[in-house]
This record gives sequence, C-alpha cells and structure tokens, in this order.
Amino acid sequence: MPGGSSRSVRGWNVLPRRILAGFGFVLALWLVTIKARPESPPLANLTLVVDPNTAPATTLMALPRLGPALVGRIVEERERTPFVSLDDFNSRVRGIGPITMTSLRRHLRIDQPIKAGEPVKASPVGEMSPENLDP
Repeated sequence: MPGGSSRSVRGWNVLPRRILAGFGFVLALWLVTIKARPESPPLANLTLVVDPNTAPATTLMALPRLGPALVGRIVEERERTPFVSLDDFNSRVRGIGPITMTSLRRHLRIDQPIKAGEPVKASPVGEMSPENLDP
C-alpha cells in the first residue's frame, strides 16, 4: 500500500478494532459477574405404585422394563388366578427375571388378596390415591 494508509489488511483501522475489543472485554466481565438465578425447588419424586391384579394394561406399560409381551403375560396370569404376593407374581409370570423384578418391586403392591374365581376389575387409569405416592 503506497502512501502509508492507516487501513489494515482487512479494511479495519486501529480505532474500530480497539472499540470492539473493549466492548468484548466489558461484555465478558459483565457475564462473569452476573449472579446465577436461584434454583427452583426440585420437583417431587413421585413413584407410580400399582396393583398388578387391577392395573390396566396401559398403566402396566408405564412401568420400567415392561413391554407389550410381558404385560400380556401378566394380564393372562392374573385372569387365570389373581396374584397373592409379589413372590407369586415373580414366579408365575414367564420372562420376569431378577433384574426386572428388582426394577418393578418398588412399583408393585398387592392391595388385597383376591379369592380364586372372583372377577378381577381393572381400576381407572387416572385413579391415584395419596398412599400410592412416595413422600
């Protein structure tokens, strides 16, 4: 560049570059000094607890490690004879191994032993009671 031009190679002279650098520095300082917003309280840790004798198939599908095949087997078994305990549930439903039962144990509860031959009524999906929720 003949004649000693004050422009740099990219077309910016020294003053705009210094202004932009200063603005970036001030912005960086401001971002560092901003106080973080106070955290909102954590959401309640709710656990779905159902009776495998009365829970609808759609509710059982919401439980961990249960897919359509296992839910179908659960429904078949409870229609034959209602479950009397979680150990009975574990032993009668084919395909539920120790890992699956460990995952399910906190979600299942046998409310009342149902007598053999008594029809099993599925409870409504939206029905929840306070004793079904973990504190």
